[in-house]
Amino acid sequence: MSSLRSYDVVVVGAGPAGSSSAFVLARQGVRVALVEKAPMPRYKTCGGGIVSRALRLLPFDVSDAIERQCHVAELNLADAGMHFSVARDYPLVSMTMRDNFDYLLYRAAATAGADVVDGCRVLDVVRHNGTVEVVTDRYPLVCRFVIGADGGRSIVARKAGWKDRTKVIPLVEWEVPVNEDLLEAFSRSARFEFGPVPAGYAWIFPKKRHLSVGLGSYDPGKLSLRNTLQQFLSQSGIKANGGAEHHGYFIPVGLRKGGFAKGRVLLAGDAAGFIDPVTGEGITHAVMSGQSAARAVVKGGFRPEDVKESYYSELRKSILPELRWARFLGAILYGSVKIRNLLFRQYGQELAEAVTDIIVGEKSYDAVCKKHAGLRQLFRIMKGMVNSKASRET
Repeated sequence: MSSLRSYDVVVVGAGPAGSSSAFVLARQGVRVALVEKAPMPRYKTCGGGIVSRALRLLPFDVSDAIERQCHVAELNLADAGMHFSVARDYPLVSMTMRDNFDYLLYRAAATAGADVVDGCRVLDVVRHNGTVEVVTDRYPLVCRFVIGADGGRSIVARKAGWKDRTKVIPLVEWEVPVNEDLLEAFSRSARFEFGPVPAGYAWIFPKKRHLSVGLGSYDPGKLSLRNTLQQFLSQSGIKANGGAEHHGYFIPVGLRKGGFAKGRVLLAGDAAGFIDPVTGEGITHAVMSGQSAARAVVKGGFRPEDVKESYYSELRKSILPELRWARFLGAILYGSVKIRNLLFRQYGQELAEAVTDIIVGEKSYDAVCKKHAGLRQLFRIMKGMVNSKASRET
């Protein structure tokens, strides 16, 4: 094994959270290493739809990684015969392949001054007095702080003392080559479908030369997601023009138990559980939390308690309030089909517009849920049901 290497901060995971964190730290003159287990660029199973609020967070141009821009989003409730469409004069969702997008962010961190190390697997995280040792399969790295941005099954979290999250959402996605006429037919919008799968949704995202089609469910039971996706493709009139690439993956549900900071270790992005429970989109909060973690380390002067307070202060102003209301809205959308359909029959277009405003960054979940009459009423009903259940149990 090679000799030990020393840094101020080691960031583990070169997705949007990790690369954003390393970029901010490097620009601040911090000695930072960005470590990724896979050789870059690497395929990442993901719908690859980057919402405009995520793009606005990035301090550099990523247009080279964008394959197509959609100014229209469609929401179909196939099981209720309802259809809604929202359009803006700017892109709502920019389509990319994550290997290209993530590699662009990774190279931006390197250009800013971060030492980037790919094909390097983290084996352990060992805390010492005033330092942390990151043990890898290539050489050890010693640092003053570690930022774990290595996904929902974060090895940094496990080795630093967090318990594994037990609940995850299964998803399947196929990269489907199609002929030019079919690609053109699906090229103008990002499509979201309720109905093909229980307690979840399906999507069709047009890329440069193919369609990314997938679905996920909060509660699939014994349902075969692979077979369900095949049926959805058939019902949507999508026939592969050649072999489709099949992928499956999981995203974490809920915030990481035990918080997001332990001593000299911070968690960001999926490792912390910062995924939007309504859309399943994680890139926005990944970038946001990665940047926040980096700023907290600098602002806190590498003092663990000050860093933690600074990090939590930013999270309480940004991500955490949003996730609280998003969980409430997600419980409605993916809970009772009857309640969901009643809500959309009465407020469908209004809700579609409101969620669009959220994903482009013009409104917050907090503002939408507090001001929308139907959602306020549902919140009071659900809160009353929870309080009633609690009183019966006591």
